[in-house]
Amino acid sequence: MKKLIYIALAITVSSLYAQEPLNAIVEYTRVINNPTGVSFGTPYRLYCNTGSSFYERVGIAQRVIEKTEEKLGPNGEMTEDRIMKSSLPYDYYYTDIESNTLVFREAIVGKLFVVQDVIEPINWSLHAENKMIDKYNCQKATATYRGREYTVWFTSEIPISHGPWKLRGLPGLILEMTEETGKYEFHVSKINLKPDNKDIKDKLKIPNTKEIVKMDVYVKALKNIAKDEKALMLASMPRGAKLLEGCDECPDPNNRSLERFE
Repeated sequence: MKKLIYIALAITVSSLYAQEPLNAIVEYTRVINNPTGVSFGTPYRLYCNTGSSFYERVGIAQRVIEKTEEKLGPNGEMTEDRIMKSSLPYDYYYTDIESNTLVFREAIVGKLFVVQDVIEPINWSLHAENKMIDKYNCQKATATYRGREYTVWFTSEIPISHGPWKLRGLPGLILEMTEETGKYEFHVSKINLKPDNKDIKDKLKIPNTKEIVKMDVYVKALKNIAKDEKALMLASMPRGAKLLEGCDECPDPNNRSLERFE
């Protein structure tokens, strides 16, 4: 009889633990690699559970890689890498899978956009390749999403179907991402699987948005990035100065954002 009671207690305790929600706070670094060989890393933080997530920028960009040789333009002139600083609020991305809600905030050439998006399915291809990231066994997956091809590494040891930015839909947390041009990378730096539940609850509320716009307004702004950035830079340069154009190391005007729309 005692043995049966112990077994029943063990099953009850196991059931209680199984019903506990899985929450996580994950730190990432987004790396942007420039054609001059200089890269900048920006810290982001993901608050998530199995149903929703809130991914936000939490700090400024810092230089992480630099070639030792001098950076010269095609005519021998010195070139310079600069970070466009802004006083605007940082970007964020909120998703709720059950309600198919995706709301995000981004600044485009000095203008802030709060956008109503939808959670589109990402058709991931799973590969047999594995590697260790930190202490987690990760599997490789690839997909095309919003105009770019991505390679990611996810771990089913953390069964949360989220990751950096808008990437999701795998049977585990995404710890690393690269895209085909080599410009963008995301790398995990810290994982907390026992966060303060209040922190998670506070973050996983739909943002209080004002002046929210639809995706078509945002897409139009993305397509005008190159033209608007050129006008902004010309306005800030000394009279008679010219922008370097048509060069091997000039930024691709169609490669200015994570999302690319035809």
